[in-house]
Amino acid sequence: MKKSLPIVCAVFLVIAMTVQFFVSYNREKRDLMQQIEYKMDLSQKDFLFEVYDVHEATDEITHFFPEFENNTNDLYALLETVLAHYPDLYCCYLTFPPETSPHRGQWSCLTAFRVQGDSIITYDAKHTIHYEQRDWYQGALESEEDGYWSLPYNDGTHEDPVFTYSQKIYDSRGKLVGVAGVDCTLAWTAQLLEGIKPYDDAVCQLFSDDGTLIVGCGHKADQHDRIIFEKTLSPTDMRMVITVPKRHIRRGIAGVSLITLSVLLSGILIIGLLLHHIKKEQDAFTRMETTNKLMEKEMQIAHDIQMGILKGNNGQWTMDDGGIDLYALLIPMREVGGDLYDFFREEDKLWFIIGDVSGKGVPAAMFMSAAVNLFRAAGAHSDSPKQIMEKMNAVLSENNPSLTFVTAFIGRLHIPTGELLYCNAGHCQPLKVTGDGAQVTGLEIEPNIPLGYKGNYSFVEQGTMLGQDETLVLYTDGITEARNTKREMLGMKRWEKIVAKEKDLPKAIKQYTGSAEPTDDITLMTIRKTGAVEPLTLRVENRMDCWPQMRTALHEYGLCAGLDLRTLKKTEVAIEEAVVNIVNYSQATWMELKVKGERLKVKGLEITLSDNGIAFDPTKQAEVDTEQVTAERQIGGLGIALLRKITDEVRYERTNDINALTITKNI
Repeated sequence: MKKSLPIVCAVFLVIAMTVQFFVSYNREKRDLMQQIEYKMDLSQKDFLFEVYDVHEATDEITHFFPEFENNTNDLYALLETVLAHYPDLYCCYLTFPPETSPHRGQWSCLTAFRVQGDSIITYDAKHTIHYEQRDWYQGALESEEDGYWSLPYNDGTHEDPVFTYSQKIYDSRGKLVGVAGVDCTLAWTAQLLEGIKPYDDAVCQLFSDDGTLIVGCGHKADQHDRIIFEKTLSPTDMRMVITVPKRHIRRGIAGVSLITLSVLLSGILIIGLLLHHIKKEQDAFTRMETTNKLMEKEMQIAHDIQMGILKGNNGQWTMDDGGIDLYALLIPMREVGGDLYDFFREEDKLWFIIGDVSGKGVPAAMFMSAAVNLFRAAGAHSDSPKQIMEKMNAVLSENNPSLTFVTAFIGRLHIPTGELLYCNAGHCQPLKVTGDGAQVTGLEIEPNIPLGYKGNYSFVEQGTMLGQDETLVLYTDGITEARNTKREMLGMKRWEKIVAKEKDLPKAIKQYTGSAEPTDDITLMTIRKTGAVEPLTLRVENRMDCWPQMRTALHEYGLCAGLDLRTLKKTEVAIEEAVVNIVNYSQATWMELKVKGERLKVKGLEITLSDNGIAFDPTKQAEVDTEQVTAERQIGGLGIALLRKITDEVRYERTNDINALTITKNI
């Protein structure tokens, strides 16, 4: 028996190593497949972003059409503006049947197309093509959706075939009067496909809904040695097919599997040595008291590590710095817990997070530690709470077989202006408290899912304003679900009264629970704005490429001030027209954006554009003469008309050689 024991052990090792090899191989293959599918999703989303630009361009034409429907020259100017804003488009047009045409009794097609780079030509193509026979014209009229995508065709004006996306257009009375369309070339589409291939040797193809090949890039190869991925690209009804060589799947699997086998063999040898050592020392480890003390020591170490991850002393932090007071407290129910908080200061912005991991004990503490580290890593390379939330969610959702999740609230407070951008992932509703405690209101919360459920989820970002002496109170459900010695739950109503009246919130919570055993971790964070509210001010060079920075600042301020997205977008269009006039005609070296808004009962935004250019008062310019052609119209005429139509008030003054155009938009 003793002689056969080494043979039995050797056979056992061979079997174990063989099983482990196949398990490792299949696991690595599955993980690599998931990685490639993730790359496919990113590639398809990149393509859809370009498609949405085409949709947005057509939406702008149909949206502004009723404002200029009575004048052909204004409609030409509208087409020129849209084509200039979307450099990937080749052509855009408005087509009218004889009964609604500007030229009564005959077809009309007002057209703007791009030639030789940025040059744009406009004309009426009514005598060149029978548009009533075009697929994109009939398809738009017959479609029950918002728009219609045509198959590629040769329109006779461009050497490459083109796509057309078309929509119905209605006049100011809601009557259907024709079809608006935009063109993009097949060569541009092929270039997009080339840019989104996940590998250089991959093949990317685009098919119509009936299976017709539209365009493709890459060299075909043996289909038996490739893996095919495909997905329908809503809302175009087109289908993207990407084929990837199998060698990308096989790459690295053999090496990883061999490493795993080596680790397994080493582990078996180590385990054998440990078993031998345990056999010699088994008398010393049989006593229960020793085991209990060892566990207590390990739990204490785990507690110290977790508290060390958090800012502050043993899970508690107080800060009074540069216009804000911040207090944070975490009390785990056991030695370790699943609640978390963190924050960091980035110049005049404060980033912060509070969260609650599902479950208790060591697994929740490990997930909590991962979430805090992900917040710090993502925060260093993100511009908004939404971006941080989505990066954290993508990582936490990957390889999460236990379906552990985290409810979280991430915010970014711009300390001078009080702008608070935030994103909530299934967490408790934060409270905003006035300085005297007279008013306690809950923030508006979108029903986003917790982190860890679905990796490609798109979170919704929201905003509000934090005024002087106002306090933001964030907490976990360990507070609202805390019970006293009578087993009565604290609840939301009692908690709101405590927040309104008490200055020392931890003491008030302890007074309510008394000697009752805790039922959950307790985490609290309060942020009070101590400084006065300042307007948003941004000065840039007088260049058009500085507009995206100004638009982002205006968008975030408007979102926090309470402007709905549709009104905010129209306001951004109006301000952009004013910026275009300053860049093109003012001869200024700089321009400045200044935004103010009333808090609590918000009535509107006051937006001031300043520059050091030549004097020019747009408010004294005459209304746009709709009978003049575009070339003869006064400078800035169309932009000033848009400002007057979209905003509620426009004022101008010049002081110390500085132009100041103040625009008011009511909410």
